[in-house]
Amino acid sequence: MNEIKNKSINDHIPILRDKTVELIKQYIIKNDCSNILEIGTAYGYSAYEMSKLDVVKHIVSLELNKGNYEIASSFLKDNKKIKLVNESAFTFESKERFDLILIDGPKSHQEKLVEKYKLLLQPQGLMIIDNVYLKKFDSLPTLTKNQKKLVDNVNTFRKWLLDTQNAEIIDIDDGVAVVYNKNTNL
Repeated sequence: MNEIKNKSINDHIPILRDKTVELIKQYIIKNDCSNILEIGTAYGYSAYEMSKLDVVKHIVSLELNKGNYEIASSFLKDNKKIKLVNESAFTFESKERFDLILIDGPKSHQEKLVEKYKLLLQPQGLMIIDNVYLKKFDSLPTLTKNQKKLVDNVNTFRKWLLDTQNAEIIDIDDGVAVVYNKNTNL
């Protein structure tokens, strides 16, 4: 479904980079992750990529932006593994527990998201968080006030993750954090 990827690129909608997608797929297979929660659907590219794996049986994907949600719905309408939800990650509630939670959504208040969603992990579950470096700003000669604040927030978040969680940072693409729950296969 290169159509989702191409439309995302043409519309300047951020998507997971290829190495990150492959890394996530490896974790899914290695840890037998059949039930996945994704925070940040965008146009549905990463949900679609994960749904191609046989081990994956069910994906719940949250998207706050109504326009993005509608585009993802049109692309994924025939995919029975994916349930799209047009709701904020900060208000979403679930009784379901997940093997994998992918956070590729809002970069502010990420600590709150980790704390909230860690409670929805299966005992052997893991959480993967994209964009923990924001390398795209490294090549800019100067940063705006908002860009500096975002970089500072992400740097603070990365330090918090390493100091307070059973986590590792993998230096591929724009940086990926993996937060392990008990008994997760590394």
